[in-house]
Amino acid sequence: MSNVGRAAVKRIFTLLHAYFSWILPYSRKPSRQPLSIKFKKLKYFVLKINKSLNADMHVKGTETLPTDVKCCFLPNHLSAYDPMIISSMLPDATTYLSKVENKKIPIVGRIIAAMEGCFLDRSNFQKAIEAMLYIEKDLSEQTKNWVIFPEGTRNKDPLAPLLEFHKGSFRAIMKAHAPIVPVALYGTQNVLKSKYRLKRFPVYLTFLKPLVPEDYAEMTPDEVREKVKNMIQEEVNIQRKAYFDELETCFRTKRALKKYLKEKPVC
Repeated sequence: MSNVGRAAVKRIFTLLHAYFSWILPYSRKPSRQPLSIKFKKLKYFVLKINKSLNADMHVKGTETLPTDVKCCFLPNHLSAYDPMIISSMLPDATTYLSKVENKKIPIVGRIIAAMEGCFLDRSNFQKAIEAMLYIEKDLSEQTKNWVIFPEGTRNKDPLAPLLEFHKGSFRAIMKAHAPIVPVALYGTQNVLKSKYRLKRFPVYLTFLKPLVPEDYAEMTPDEVREKVKNMIQEEVNIQRKAYFDELETCFRTKRALKKYLKEKPVC
């Protein structure tokens, strides 16, 4: 069996073991274990999967993360793997706000449920309001950190600008007086699926300077939304250029590299 085949088998075994040993049981009854313990299991699981997938992480800004207060992480969104990538780099227990459609995805939906996350039904206004009020209350009570994707859905064109940010999550965070941590991601769109055969998959993750309540006290949700979006977009532009430059060193064959260089986008 080739190295690629052995890595695939190992990845499947790791996934199945995690799914049946803790993801499935904890998703059915999240109160079985404290979130801190489940989060440690999740980090260990994701780091093993990252290694198996040959995800080459480039992480910046962890030294700026608040350590004495719960906060909300607001990343751009390129892949279903984004929440897991972010979790693997965070020091403290964190959960997620996700669209209700993700509840049906076997692994992702179960992990969000196990991590005591919240599913947002965008087709039901009343339930959407209830979800935002729950997050506001949870952040106010300093229960746990949250990851919320303000774009609301994946950006399927990694060369396009960020999608429009939704305002509802900003209102909830600001009412809770919680720190906002903008997060810039790039490269996750190819970790699970790539048109190229790569030796490794570069992933860029940057935690930008947090906005504390004092920073946004005199700002409206619209102003905060635009500020956060501009911060992330500026960093994503930098990440995108670095990603495509680095990609040239990641191909398994010269023929594949030659094909890529003909198609390389201008960033």
